[in-house]
Amino acid sequence: MQQHHLSVSIKASYYTLNELSDETERVWVVFHGYGQLAEYFIKKFEGLDPEKNFIIAPQGLSKYYLDGVYGRVGASWMTKEDRLTEIDNQYSYIDAVLSQYDTSEKQLIYFGFSQGTATMGRYAAHAKIPFKKMIIWAGTFPPDTDPKDWQYLNGSEEIHYYTSREDKYFKEEMIDNQNKVLKAAMNREPELHWYEGGHRVIPEVVATL
Repeated sequence: MQQHHLSVSIKASYYTLNELSDETERVWVVFHGYGQLAEYFIKKFEGLDPEKNFIIAPQGLSKYYLDGVYGRVGASWMTKEDRLTEIDNQYSYIDAVLSQYDTSEKQLIYFGFSQGTATMGRYAAHAKIPFKKMIIWAGTFPPDTDPKDWQYLNGSEEIHYYTSREDKYFKEEMIDNQNKVLKAAMNREPELHWYEGGHRVIPEVVATL
C-alpha cells in the first residue's frame, strides 16, 4: 500500500467583519477553536470600533457534525492524520484569503483561540508578514516552529497570552511551558493576562484590546 498526494482546486469559505477602508487602522486575522465555525466566531469581535478594525476569519477546512451524523456542524484545523499535508493546505488557503486584501499600510493583529492558536503560530512563522500584536487565547503555541522563521520580527511586536483558571483545560504548568516555547521560538515571553470565564472568548475583553 502506498499513499499518494495530488493537487486539486477547491472552493473554501471565510468571513469578514466591517469594511477595509482608508480609516481602517488594524486588520485582525482570527483563528477559531476546535468545533467552531468562522461565521459565529467572528461575532466575538463585534465590540471593536468598526471604523478602525477590519476582521478576517479563515475557517478550518475540515467540517463535521458535532453530535453524531446530523445537527450542528463544526470545523477543525487538522488532526494527526497526514499532518504535514494538512499544514501545507492551511498555508495555501490562508495565503489565498489574505491575498484578497491590501493590508500593507495597516497594523496586523493575529488572534488564535484554542486549537486555532497552533494554526496561527505556524502560519505567522510561514508567512513572515510583519505584525503589531499576537494574542494567544486559551491555546497552546506550537512547539515545532523554527527560530529562523521568526527572524523577520523587529522586537517591537506585542505577544499576549490570555488564560483562565476556570478553563477546564487549564493547568498551571501551561504557563511555564508556553513561556519556554515562545522563548525558544522568538526569544521572548508573552505578557500574561487572566480573564474570568471558561474555555471561551470573552467579547467584553476583546472589545478592550
